[in-house]
Order: sequence, then structure tokens, then C-alpha cells
Amino acid sequence: MNILSCNNLSFKNQTVPKSTKTSIFYINDLHGQIPKMQRLVSAGYHAEQLAKENGADLLKLCSGDTFIGGDEKRSMAAASFLDIAGIQAEAPGNHEFDLTSSICGKLLKNSKTQILGMNLNFPDKNSDLSQKVKRSYILETPNGEKYGLIGIQPSDLVERIKKKEALEGITVDDKEQTIAELQQEADMLKQQGINKIILLSHEGNDIEKEIAQRVVGIDVILGGHSHDLIEGIKNGENLLYSPSGEPVVITQAGRDGNHFGILNLEFNENGVISKAQNNIIDTNHYSSNLIMSKTADSILGESPVIGNLRYADEIPKSTNTEENPWADFVSDALRQNLNADVVLINSANFRGSVDRGVVTERDISSIFPFNNKLFKVKINEKDMVDAIKMCGKTLSAKNHKPGIMQVSGLSYTLDKEGNLVSISYIDKSGQTRNIDPQNPDSNRIYTAVYDEFLVNGGDNLSMLKRDDKDILERYEYDKDKVTIDYIKSLSQPFEVRKDGRINILN
Repeated sequence: MNILSCNNLSFKNQTVPKSTKTSIFYINDLHGQIPKMQRLVSAGYHAEQLAKENGADLLKLCSGDTFIGGDEKRSMAAASFLDIAGIQAEAPGNHEFDLTSSICGKLLKNSKTQILGMNLNFPDKNSDLSQKVKRSYILETPNGEKYGLIGIQPSDLVERIKKKEALEGITVDDKEQTIAELQQEADMLKQQGINKIILLSHEGNDIEKEIAQRVVGIDVILGGHSHDLIEGIKNGENLLYSPSGEPVVITQAGRDGNHFGILNLEFNENGVISKAQNNIIDTNHYSSNLIMSKTADSILGESPVIGNLRYADEIPKSTNTEENPWADFVSDALRQNLNADVVLINSANFRGSVDRGVVTERDISSIFPFNNKLFKVKINEKDMVDAIKMCGKTLSAKNHKPGIMQVSGLSYTLDKEGNLVSISYIDKSGQTRNIDPQNPDSNRIYTAVYDEFLVNGGDNLSMLKRDDKDILERYEYDKDKVTIDYIKSLSQPFEVRKDGRINILN
């Protein structure tokens, strides 16, 4: 990767009498993936070396969702990652609040990372989080250059956290108010002589594009929340123009720490981008950093080895719209070990995969950071089919949410619009029985395993909501424990492959 190999951006009457080289190492939506964080520390060190060799300022920035789920120790390890990796600023996402805002504040209170939240409103101005969060921040590099950093949270924050009460009264400005305040904040930074302004956003790509074209003064938007993997620089897609005609570059590095980005820029003397190169890099190209690994072990405890993975099919780029080999493996483990007819798992519940080689308990637990408890329930055929139909509409939804249903004990086909074409039940002896997708039998009952998120009707799947009379068994653990036990029972080494149980017609 040549940091000086940049794409020229052309716009009217642009001259470059003096330039500033800037290299931004950016991450977003890591979702508590500690094994990936161990590699990202190494990647960040390499980015430092590249920037130094080429005389560029290096910024290390994060656009939120470093934490996830209800495990405070995991979030403590993630908070340590921010410092070990040298992340200079972060805009918290929705998952930072999974543990409640007060715990989030406690974990970040002593962090060296500057926390940014321009559109957050705090009822308690003396809370740890309120004291830690700034609307914007001026970062000065060893080269003497100054950068204005602003951070914003998702306008749909209340709808995108596990428990609304976890916010403890914190509110977020709506989109229009956020955009208006962004203009005011950018103007304020300009008045202080700052002409290079970077927005750390957890609003999602659609709103980030809108911000780029409506706010004057922002040069770069490091995005998050929508899990887009934005490669390169494409005019009209992630290279847009502000109302004053200046270029704005938008980035985003997907989800779960599978990738990170290095955005190389040149600014002219007026703080306008004249050159840009956006590199998306696979995190697995880097080895685990020993300091981060030891820190994680000290917080979480050393993780026992449970097996050796010989081969695994790659997870799809869009885990919401395709069969996931790890979903097949895990749902089969649940079906066998918990003795169910079928297993249903919403696609968004999977947050990563495991590398080939030695597998530890932590590797498996990292896939399921939400700590949702499992349930075995009675469900009729109609409710089950209706849930799969509703999730199938993901294929034609603009944001590909909530995601198709991952399954065990079933096989189904969707057309390209997400309509259910066919569905079959496969019993434990391997016998297949076709189900009429248009007329499922409401009198036929199955035992199903799924988690508390679905039992409570999450993702608007009200047909999966169960009351006490339909609940056969409650388990005090999530999918990771069952999967770990399953792996231990297998002949080693083991493999993870998808088998075509979900078919999408072109």
C-alpha cells in the first residue's frame, strides 16, 4: 500500500500552493469483538509506521459501537482497547448504552480517548458520561496541524438499544436539529481558525450522505451504524460536494472488526481536500497484539482451548441477506443439544466468525455478545412460516433489515424480492416434509429454540412472541455455551460449512 498513490479530485479553480498530508486509521462497529481488537492494535501500529515514512499526520478515530451487549467485563476490555490502540477520539454508538449510560460513563471516565457527542442531551450534567463527552474537539498533531473533530449519535438511538431505560433519560436530537447544530459547530471551529474538520458519525450512510450535501465546512465523514463496507473513492457515492462546492469524503469499514480503513488525504492551504485514497483492509492480515491479548486475559480470564477448526466457509459480506455457515453450525448445535424440532436465529444476532486453527471459548462467545438467554417454546406452523416470510422481506428492504431467519430443521427458498417460494421441515431422521408456504397448518405444533429477543417479539416479529403457556424451558445462557459444548463433543479438527438450507433465487 503506497500512501502517496492518491486519486486526484478535480474541481473548479483549485490550486495547491501548500499541502498537508493526513492519514486516518478508522474503525467502526467492532461490536465487542475482542479477538479482532487484538489484531487491530497491530494494524494501527503499522499505520503509524506508514504515516511516519511519508511525512503525514496520523489520526486514529472510531465511529462507535466498540461495546456491545450486557457483559461488563467484555466492555471493560473494549475500553482498554481504545487506549492500547491509541484511538484519539470516538463517537459512541447505540451499543455503548447496552449496559446503561452510567456504566458506559464509568468505563470511559479515565480513558485517554476523547468521547464526542454533539447531539446527546444529558439530564444529569454531573454524570461521568456527561463530564467525559464533548460536542467537538480540536486535535493538534506533532506537525503543528489542527483538526476539528465532531461526533454525533444515531437519531434512532432509543429504538436501537436493548432496553430503553438503559439511557437513563439521555435523549438524542432528531435529524433536522442535528444537521442544524452541525452547521453551527462547523462554523464555530472555522471561527477559531480550524479549516480541516472531520465528523465521526454513527448516523448511518443515508443520513451521512445528506449531511455531506447540506453542511458547509465538513471535509470528511467517518461513518458507522449502517455497517456499509465502502471501498475506494467513487464520485456521487462517497465523494460528494457541500453547498459551497467543496469535496466531502465519506467512509465506513463494515462491521465486527473484519476490516479497517486507512484514508490518505492531502489538504491545500485552505483546508480543502485536493487528493484522496481510501483503503479497506482485511483485519486478518495482522497478527494479535501481545499487550492487548494479555490485557484481555487479565480482565476476562484466560480462555480455554476447546478445539481446532480445520476449515470454514467464508461468511457472506451481507450476513443479513444470505445463509451464514456459522449460523448453520450453531443452530444445528442448539437443535441437537437442546432436543428441538427447529431452531430460529435472527441474522443480526451473529457478530463475526472464528479463524481457522486453535479455537477458544472466547472466540465462540465473541460471535454472540448480546448474552440473550435461550428458550424452548411451542410454536405453530403458521407463526413460524409468517416469521420467515417477514424476515424474507429483508431482501427488498433498502437497509436489508431485520435480516433473513437463520434456521435448523428447515429448508426454504426466497425469490429475489424476498417472497417465500417453498419451505420444508426436516425431521431428526432426515425425512423431509413439504410445507405449503401459502397455507401453513396452524394446528401443527413444533418445539422450537430461539432467544429472549425473539421470544419478546423483537424486530417486530410479534408472531414469535410467547407467553408462559407456550414456554417449555428457560435456559440461563446464550448460544455460545451450547456451541462450546457441541465443539468439545466433536471429533477434532472440525469444519464449518453451509449446506444450502437457505436458497435465494436470482
